[in-house]
Amino acid sequence: MTYKAEAPSKKSDQLGHRPKRFWREAVPAQVAEGFEIHLDGRAVKTPQGHVLRFPTLAVAGQVAGEWAAVGEYVGYEDMPLTRLGFAAVDRMDTLVAETVGEVLRYTETDLVCYPSEYPAALIEREDAAWLPLIDWANEALGLEFRQNRTLIHKPQPAETAARIQALVEGATAYERAGLMSAIPLFGSVVLALAVWKGRIAGEAAFEASRVGEDFQSETWGRDEEAAQRAASMRAQARSLDVWFRNL
Repeated sequence: MTYKAEAPSKKSDQLGHRPKRFWREAVPAQVAEGFEIHLDGRAVKTPQGHVLRFPTLAVAGQVAGEWAAVGEYVGYEDMPLTRLGFAAVDRMDTLVAETVGEVLRYTETDLVCYPSEYPAALIEREDAAWLPLIDWANEALGLEFRQNRTLIHKPQPAETAARIQALVEGATAYERAGLMSAIPLFGSVVLALAVWKGRIAGEAAFEASRVGEDFQSETWGRDEEAAQRAASMRAQARSLDVWFRNL
């Protein structure tokens, strides 16, 4: 017997309409194909009806922890690793070409490749945060990312695009799910790759992605609403670190 964990719609996410917790125990369970999450012995299923399964006990244990921490109602917004598992199982093996295309589009507008033209203080901060990672991508992954300080778009080298395509195609569905969460979060393929490959931690990548925002806050003052959004994004960056390190 299985439990189908539907991702909530906007309507069902309102109090009183979210799925109610019915289980007492959430644990990882080893099966022939990998590791599942069992709720009182029943396997969690994805929104598309597949069994939610993981390649390692470590990541399954982390996901089981999210289910164990559920209160009276299931709140998927507080379960980032579960959502990554849903994406990996339901989408990443069937949408490889689409995933490659999306990553390549982000490559052409990568945050770290479009540094500021002024002021000097901001340029200095961006260079300190971004240039070492650009150098790392070149040395460790064979990816040449060229910075552009003009308003005229300049495409990245064709060899870089081809190499990125090979990296994405060669990744597991679980790694691709992490990448497709990390890239829009950071606005950068370089930063996402650095977290995936363990060059920097997720929170460090998030800090690098916010050099400009932080500089503006220091200059013009703190915006509380923006700060709350940033806190939520920071938590997501931390969860990506947990995800990649436990795969």
